[in-house]
Amino acid sequence: MFKRSPILYELKLNAVRRCLRYESNPNHEAKQLGVHKNTVSEWIRKYQADGEEGLRASKGWKSYSKELKLSAIQGVLSGEYSVREVAKKYHISSKSVLETWIAKYTKGVKMKPTRKRIEAPLMNKGRKTTYEERIEIVQFTVSLTL
Repeated sequence: MFKRSPILYELKLNAVRRCLRYESNPNHEAKQLGVHKNTVSEWIRKYQADGEEGLRASKGWKSYSKELKLSAIQGVLSGEYSVREVAKKYHISSKSVLETWIAKYTKGVKMKPTRKRIEAPLMNKGRKTTYEERIEIVQFTVSLTL
């Protein structure tokens, strides 16, 4: 099975705008784009919550506090809200994220805050060394091993 290419931002935005202007509906837009109708509904939710930025491809992890996670989980487990409603209420990036938290919570895994990934720092570009300096460095290193 091959991985589908992501839908272009402009196509998502146009589909959402047509739905919000009642010129179309999620079912029709989903068929046109070859995605599930829930995907289009999720785009609409993200657009309503975060504007156009909500439709852009994520460039990293979103941070969530332990308290937010627990409140969201309790909202679903209490039966008061659906997964989709809680994801919307707490601005959770997707319902699958929330479903993962619920699965871990019900298995007894301790909830921790989600932190953005910190990229490993790049090595600083050092100064250029002369040929003589490199010879001296090699000789010093060799003398340490003898």
